[in-house]
Amino acid sequence: MCGIVGLHLKNPALEPELGRLFVPMLEAMTSRGPDSAGLATYDAEGMHVIKDVGLPRDICAAHDIAARSGHQAVGHTRMATESAVTSDHAHPFTPLADLALVHNGSFSNHASIRRTLARQGIACTTDNDSEVAARFIARELTEGADLEDAMRSVLKEFDGFFTLLVTSGTQFAVLRDSFACKPAVIAETADYVAMASEYHALAELPGIGDARIVEPEPERVYAWSR
Repeated sequence: MCGIVGLHLKNPALEPELGRLFVPMLEAMTSRGPDSAGLATYDAEGMHVIKDVGLPRDICAAHDIAARSGHQAVGHTRMATESAVTSDHAHPFTPLADLALVHNGSFSNHASIRRTLARQGIACTTDNDSEVAARFIARELTEGADLEDAMRSVLKEFDGFFTLLVTSGTQFAVLRDSFACKPAVIAETADYVAMASEYHALAELPGIGDARIVEPEPERVYAWSR
């Protein structure tokens, strides 16, 4: 069990508030992942990644995440069910300069896909199954696929139960497997798109009472671009 959160701002006026809005979202996922946490924020200079062992509250405070500005953030709290509890094993996985992936669930065939990637010269640096998905999507992108098509390829190649949130400098995309047993909720207003494993992580966002709330359908890619 892990926790995922993401915030994609449509309204530039909210960009100075990105960190202030995002920190409560990540902290709300503490019960789903007390072992480690990580996040990526995006601004005009690119993607900035923080990953560490410990509680989200402590990690956010140590790096003053509440003071960060930008147009997008993605985060993860990890309860380790496989592989070690280290900062390297924490999410997000970032195989490209502007690509971040967070994952709740498990892939049963990640070892065989890891070997296929290795034969193509694509090496993983951890034994975490989520890294395999991140590097698979990165390969698809470098070969010319757009993010939505790359995520659809995950449905074709990976077995398991999963919710994925994948972001680039311009995109924000969510995907659940065919069983959709890993929880997820999306809230959209004129000002932002927000995603979390549980609704209470969204409860403090401005205008949430008027937001369009959806539970993502199985095997459907939900994507937004700026």
